[in-house]
Amino acid sequence: MSMIKTIWGFLFRLFPCPTALGLRRIGNPGRDSPVLVTCNFDLTVKRMRKALRGIDAWLLVAESKGVNVWCAAGAREFNTDSVVSAVKTSGIESLVDHRTLILPPLGAPGIRAADVAERTGWKTVWGPVRLEDIPRFLSARLVRSEDMKRATWNWKERLDTALGSLFPFYFAGALLLAFLGRSLLLEYLVVGAVVFVFFMLACPWIPTQHGLTKALVVCAVLGGGLAAARAVSAPLPAWLPSAVWIAMVLVVIYGTELGGLASTLASDLDPFLARLGIGAVGNVALAGTVRTELLNGYRLLTHTRERCDRCHGCIEVCPQRVWEVGRDDERSVFAHPEWCTACTACLMQCRSGAIQAHRVRAQAGARAPALRTG
Repeated sequence: MSMIKTIWGFLFRLFPCPTALGLRRIGNPGRDSPVLVTCNFDLTVKRMRKALRGIDAWLLVAESKGVNVWCAAGAREFNTDSVVSAVKTSGIESLVDHRTLILPPLGAPGIRAADVAERTGWKTVWGPVRLEDIPRFLSARLVRSEDMKRATWNWKERLDTALGSLFPFYFAGALLLAFLGRSLLLEYLVVGAVVFVFFMLACPWIPTQHGLTKALVVCAVLGGGLAAARAVSAPLPAWLPSAVWIAMVLVVIYGTELGGLASTLASDLDPFLARLGIGAVGNVALAGTVRTELLNGYRLLTHTRERCDRCHGCIEVCPQRVWEVGRDDERSVFAHPEWCTACTACLMQCRSGAIQAHRVRAQAGARAPALRTG
């Protein structure tokens, strides 16, 4: 049963796969051992255990409705209340002498560190973005190097995203074709696998920042190539036109959902769902609909530097490092707007009100900028 749950959690991670809440012992933790917080997504907890192998630590599993840290925080399911509740109900206070919580930085869109500290009496520290950096972070006495703060999306992570998050679309298409007729099933299975690998590996080099526009670029190349071949009456295999159309459909599906899955890309699907008023399936909020509603043309984030109290919370949690410390007055500066993916982690952490969300009138065909400064 555990193996089935592991496979489900890996290949169908778009769907909730919860594990028990509460405190986990990693190794043989003592009263000085670190306390790390994570969500109750089964795969995440297992990967945390693997990352902490050989380390004595306490792992505090907080409520996220069985969804991973990034998606659950974006949907406000993994939030301040989740962490506070986990601290107060786990009994951890009687097991350690220190009062330091290590929070997952990709949970920043849902967790306000200052509020957790105020409500629990614990000091909060943001850990590294990547799990494999946790041992190095602990060895450095909870000090993050710059590379630990930045979200990456290397080829291994891209393939992991494809296999674990886009596989359900591929699987659903195979079931549909098997039910309707098997004439295109073989082409679909082969082309789908090739599209999986190619699109994810080539993604960083495809122009534009958004997954959907990347997909449209690929579709233009595929469709243009097919049209050019037909224009010159080049001999084509009978299966090729169908394969190209299948590839184009799959690329659009993958690209549309990609922004909601990768912390390095802005979402395309979530604003569309928010406009339709679709925010949840059952009792589980769709990942990202809350955070992207702020930026889809109905609301606008603004940054007023004069209000900045130099806490640098926005700098600490931004996975894209778009914020920098100002040279003149050490206030935060929105230095790289082109890197912003609208995760709203900065908005959640801002204590002074320097970063705020405002409702604005949507204009036909217009898209609000990610952030306005002033």
